Amino acid sequence: MHTFGCFSRPRLAFGSLGLLLGGLTFACGPTAAPSPTPAAGDPFAVVRATSQTAYQTGKAHLDRGEFLAACVDLDKAKVADPDNRPEIQQALEAALQQCLTPVVEPTPAQRGNVVATLALVVPTVPAQGGLATATPALPAAKPTAVAAPPTPAPAATAALAPTPGSGATAPTIPAQGLVPWRDPQGRFSLSAPTDWVPLPQPLALFGTAVVQFSDPSGRAELNVAVDTTSKAVSPELYAATMEIAMQQQVPGYAGEQFVPGSTSGQPSVRRVFTFTQRDAAGRDLQARSFQVTVLKGSTPYIISGSAPAEQFQQYMPTFDQMVQTFRFS
Repeated sequence: MHTFGCFSRPRLAFGSLGLLLGGLTFACGPTAAPSPTPAAGDPFAVVRATSQTAYQTGKAHLDRGEFLAACVDLDKAKVADPDNRPEIQQALEAALQQCLTPVVEPTPAQRGNVVATLALVVPTVPAQGGLATATPALPAAKPTAVAAPPTPAPAATAALAPTPGSGATAPTIPAQGLVPWRDPQGRFSLSAPTDWVPLPQPLALFGTAVVQFSDPSGRAELNVAVDTTSKAVSPELYAATMEIAMQQQVPGYAGEQFVPGSTSGQPSVRRVFTFTQRDAAGRDLQARSFQVTVLKGSTPYIISGSAPAEQFQQYMPTFDQMVQTFRFS
């Protein structure tokens, strides 16, 4: 996982004492025995102090029930720990267990309480080693193109859904043939419905967007991003970092689920959340999204999908089909 800069306490210096003694002259006497060479300093002193500081902070978060923050700090403590201390590992496991406990999904009425508007541009969010540079905001529906979660960067305008009360509904997407799509750099492949088209300028909130598909109506989108600037030790901890960043940076953000799984034969974590986005006409529309985080080595890959909140379940069969076809090359 990503690691953060830490601090260690400097040792006290005794330079002033040397200055006081430097001007004194002593009477003749027996030759003093040579001073023993001071023992070499502890080469792990700095990382040990770094680990301890992160452990104390993480343990405090854990004791207060702040499990996501605890995961991030205890991960730093574990990475920096030169002694493989069992108490750090135990605290980290306890935090992860809480992070991965599925959250009871809120009712539509509860989700309707999310009223903040997602700004058209999401500010850069520094996370474990850096959520890449600015990138667009979360998906929405036409008439404006949407941006799915990436390296916090400029958000793209997108119309997520038809105007409330318009009566328009998304059709239930049946299982159907999918068309393969391969990353030009040969890192992965996935398949999309024949009528879903790749957007010319894909966007994401974390990492760098590689491809972004939109359904014919423009109400649903799915993208894949790669965070090449970060080194993650587990999808759980990277997902926890994204959760914290979005809680702080996305107005109206409401997390619903944080569930472990498997993608392309590798451990992964799926997060489901809601937010409110403004359409081209200035109306607030509620959207629902998911993010699947999976690692290739230590590089995070983020698969994100979004649709209007009231139509999200109708698109889930298609989203699931697409995610299930994702393969590392």
